[in-house]
Amino acid sequence: VGRGLPEPIFNPGVVVSQAVSNDSPAYGVLNKGDVILGVNEVTSISSSKRGIWGSQEQISNVISKIRETQNGEDVKLTIVHGMDSATDVVSVSPKRNLEGQASIGVMLGPNYVKTEMVRASNVVDAVTKAGSAVYDITSATAGSITKLLVGVLFGQGLPAGASMSGPIGVVKAGADVVKSSDVAAVVAFAASISVNLAVINSLPLPALDGGQLVFVLAEAAAGRKIDQQLQESINAGALTILLFVSIGTAIGDVRSIF
Repeated sequence: VGRGLPEPIFNPGVVVSQAVSNDSPAYGVLNKGDVILGVNEVTSISSSKRGIWGSQEQISNVISKIRETQNGEDVKLTIVHGMDSATDVVSVSPKRNLEGQASIGVMLGPNYVKTEMVRASNVVDAVTKAGSAVYDITSATAGSITKLLVGVLFGQGLPAGASMSGPIGVVKAGADVVKSSDVAAVVAFAASISVNLAVINSLPLPALDGGQLVFVLAEAAAGRKIDQQLQESINAGALTILLFVSIGTAIGDVRSIF
């Protein structure tokens, strides 16, 4: 009955998605549309995941390898220029960004090819495919949030290629999706937002549903109720932290827009 589930297809590697600025270490070496296939001794970047999640993992792997570069060392990139089929190896001298991490000063994106519509043959097949899609989104979202929290809690910063967006960033992304006039893309975006909210709300943090479940389990294990004033104090502290995080992401969203 419907159009089917959209399944984006990606080729191996990551793409230089924007024009390289004059002050970038990669200026004159890389151009928009070039595909990076390998970094240093890793001549072929791949991922065990499929679809957009595998492509994002490849981007993270490339950024991680570049960040491992020591001062004075060059990064050797195995690339394909534009539509050429032959590979080339080029060297770039990274610079340290404001966070002190090695960077080659280019924007990277997935090596997108096309989107295929996957249609079901019957109702059971439709339920199976839809369930698999929801599972993929949920597991990838939970994994990304876990890596982010571990990095922040242990002072490692955000994972390679990761960024945080608040309500302003979500609204901007949603507006871009709506502009495409693609109903399937709008539905997929709404589904991903719902999954994100569900995963975050399930985290065992005070002030979230997951945190309330922790209190319930703690009371069941202790055999008595937790002091109400203590519980409210913990929730108030957690809400304050979440408020500051929201303000920080909102400021970052505004900066990215202007």
